[in-house]
Amino acid sequence: MEYSHHMIVRQEHLNQYGNLFGGRVLAVIDELAFIACARTWPGRNFVTRAVQDAEFTAPAHLGDVLEFRFGVQTVGNTSVTVRVKMLICDSHTGAASRSFDGAVVMVCVDDEGRPMSIQQ
Repeated sequence: MEYSHHMIVRQEHLNQYGNLFGGRVLAVIDELAFIACARTWPGRNFVTRAVQDAEFTAPAHLGDVLEFRFGVQTVGNTSVTVRVKMLICDSHTGAASRSFDGAVVMVCVDDEGRPMSIQQ
């Protein structure tokens, strides 16, 4: 199942060059990866293990609308890989272009934080 999320780039999201701060994007992506897991396996606990193949390909600017598309890509015994793509929708023209693509590895954990089988 694929999910989507939108946000507007605001002043507090910008870096010293006037572009969307990459750290802000990574925080959103981490949260979206958790949401994909929580929606797929309600009641399970997930934590971030790694961000893989993260590539920024175009900057976003003040007022741009960001569209995130994300969903579970692979499932292992205790881990899940969530693919996240971000498009920039230009606020003046409406044109959409790819800006980010990456994967987040999430691990299912028990109440003590130890990896556990997703299917238990």
